[in-house]
Amino acid sequence: MRVPEPSVAQGARTLVRLARLLERADAGVSLAQFRILELVARGTERSSQIASRLATSKPAVTLVVDGLVNAGLLNRESVAGDRRAIRLTLTPRGRQALARAEEAYCERLKPLLAEISDPHALLTQLAEIDAALDARWARRAERRATRPAPPPTTLEEVPRGQ
Repeated sequence: MRVPEPSVAQGARTLVRLARLLERADAGVSLAQFRILELVARGTERSSQIASRLATSKPAVTLVVDGLVNAGLLNRESVAGDRRAIRLTLTPRGRQALARAEEAYCERLKPLLAEISDPHALLTQLAEIDAALDARWARRAERRATRPAPPPTTLEEVPRGQ
């Protein structure tokens, strides 16, 4: 088997191909649904946090969450003391769906891992990437939390004609 010279571009192409491999798994949920279930299982409770972690819009997350709630995989719960906040939690069916999807994705990857020279090294590096992504998100969330709010804009500050 001819192995191409490693590059970031080659890595990106391979990740896209792997995503397609996982999309074809009989997981019972889509990749978008899986990512949301997995984030909620890790403790990310709000749609705005999920949207930030997935680098997507809140309306896009809300659309997927609506489907997961309707399917009985997620619950929306009020947050005491904050009328506007809604917490997402996995239902027992949601935990089962997440476990089934994870198993299906693993079954899709195992034959491919058996064909490479050092599957353990790859899995270790993927775990490092996962940790780096978590750390990057935490830093970004901290910067947002400590950023001062912009001053209010008054009509006098708006130039004429706008």
